[in-house]
Amino acid sequence: MNRSPMPGQYGNNPEMAQEISENPTFSSLASELLHEREVQAMRWQYVYNLSGSIAGQTSQVFNITIEQGTDFLCKWLTGSTFSYDAQNASAFPIPNSEGVTAWAGRGLSVKITDSNSGRELTSGFVPMELLCSPGYGLNFQYPFPLRYLFGRNNKVKFDIRNRDAATRTHYFEIALIGFKYATPN
Repeated sequence: MNRSPMPGQYGNNPEMAQEISENPTFSSLASELLHEREVQAMRWQYVYNLSGSIAGQTSQVFNITIEQGTDFLCKWLTGSTFSYDAQNASAFPIPNSEGVTAWAGRGLSVKITDSNSGRELTSGFVPMELLCSPGYGLNFQYPFPLRYLFGRNNKVKFDIRNRDAATRTHYFEIALIGFKYATPN
């Protein structure tokens, strides 16, 4: 297929346009760029965000709903959580921080489920700091690889449990990072 430069693509320099069109490397790059532009109409990077808080010694369900017009291929999960209460000591203080109990270093657990199929994507409840990066803000890791295709109108269910004292509220942010696909039904 002959892919010639678009009009005006190289300004008023037809010699340069001809040279680029005849060079196999540049021709290959131009084809790749055109392909990416065409694919982007049907696939693009997207982030679903979920944030909330949960009181101590309780469990709560949170949902992310995939919109009707697109499927979502999740590639990574990341997030952060924190809890600070100067009045009440945490049952989960930051590790290796003697005497500092106002900041919690753990305490939340999460179970992730594909609501449409009922498939659990975690083995029961998993401590949040093991999945989310930077977790409780103590270190930075790569996002957790969670590769799963959620269909349109799907709900991703996050069952979150706070194991800390009844007076300790924990706050969280979770992001599912991946690609949206606008494909025919």
